[in-house]
Amino acid sequence: MLLFPKWTSESGIASHFGEKVSTWPPLNLAILAALVEQGGHEVRIIDGQAENISLPRMVEQVMAFNPDIIGITGATPFYHISVELASELKRANSKVPIVIGGAHITILKEEAFNDCFDYGFIGEADRSFPMFLEHYEARKDISDIKGILFRHNGVVKYTGKVEPINDINSIPLPARHLLKMDKYKIGTLQGTKNFTNIMFSRGCPFSCIFCSTNVFGKQVRKRTVESVVDEIASVISNFNIRHFIFADDNLTLDQNYILEMCKLIRKERLSITFEGGTRANLVNEKLIYEMAKTGLIRLSFGLETVDLEMRRIIKKEVPLESYGIANRLLNKYNIECLNSVMIGLPRETHETIKKTLSYLRHSHDIKQANSSIAVPYPGTELYEMAKKGEHRLKLMTEDFSEYIRYGSAVMQVGDLSPNDLIRIQNKTFVSIYSAYWRWIPVLKRGGLISIFLTFCQVIGSIIRTWRQSENNRNCPNPK
Repeated sequence: MLLFPKWTSESGIASHFGEKVSTWPPLNLAILAALVEQGGHEVRIIDGQAENISLPRMVEQVMAFNPDIIGITGATPFYHISVELASELKRANSKVPIVIGGAHITILKEEAFNDCFDYGFIGEADRSFPMFLEHYEARKDISDIKGILFRHNGVVKYTGKVEPINDINSIPLPARHLLKMDKYKIGTLQGTKNFTNIMFSRGCPFSCIFCSTNVFGKQVRKRTVESVVDEIASVISNFNIRHFIFADDNLTLDQNYILEMCKLIRKERLSITFEGGTRANLVNEKLIYEMAKTGLIRLSFGLETVDLEMRRIIKKEVPLESYGIANRLLNKYNIECLNSVMIGLPRETHETIKKTLSYLRHSHDIKQANSSIAVPYPGTELYEMAKKGEHRLKLMTEDFSEYIRYGSAVMQVGDLSPNDLIRIQNKTFVSIYSAYWRWIPVLKRGGLISIFLTFCQVIGSIIRTWRQSENNRNCPNPK
């Protein structure tokens, strides 16, 4: 039994937006499930997020299935939920071994290997997990399988680093038939679409300080174009899903690859829409024209900040002028463009935030933008900077349940406290979405409920800002 716990219930009003944009099929579990099936085993997946299943109900369903092994995945901000789920499962049946995998355990290893877990999988588990099942079933020693944490006589053992899979064409297609594929929907300017995520590559060659390459590494490995198009055709045939989110780190890193893929999709007459994320300097008119013809409807860029010194520190090696060019180009072809910024990055000040807000507020080419608070996830250079106090950063907590990008801040930057960053994030939301030309995209993507909640957030942010200013005016200055 492979489990993805529900997480958005902890996010308050942000849950609505989180569910709209972040309820994706757990591709990692679906790939592992396909490998398990290849080995002749029965496997099920419960996606608590998509199916809206609470932890107690999930425990009930697991116990009803009576599995021999339970696998759980967990990202850093919600790892405590995975720990809670594993602990409840242990209370229900302490004899069933529980396996944990994902980025958080990969980065922190023994530090995140709680007592409720029997085995931890570090790095890419496409090879190690099937080998583990073979050994476990035959009651053979697993210590010769790389990439596994386990306990022997109460002592945690690590079998060593697993080598990445160079030929990712050898990995089977995700076992989407084990997921409730009708549950995955996302808002677009063309209305709400049933979708799936898909990947043609692993690895990222860039060095942004807020990202970690500890799982897939910096070496980019790609599938053949033919295998990707075959997967698209399979999804259409089996699930009648025609919208695809490419979850690759940089959709247009290899432009010839994308052009070849678009050509083959059209040759096979696959009527689809798709989206993804890339860098603003990795697009051009020929590429966007061909992608638009093939079904591209949305592209996301990480703007982060407009302050040039901060961009140098965070290693965002994209010329600032590229964003204006890229947004205008996408607007020309009626492609939705999302620009993301972060506040609270190294060397952030009130003035640098004002510069970024002004850029967003007055750029009519930018129809959509969002603002998150910089989070120093373990395994990133930003985390190390914050721990060392570099660039005016100060790490305030290592409670990873607080490491979320909205409504929470775990670093102080100079005289900007975590509360200041949260307040500024609210003001940023007001600044961006009080612009009338951005309300129609919100309506098209999320419907009337999103407009209503956006309006509530805007009004609430204005009230909070007014109350704060009143409090400051009424409080005497300290001597």
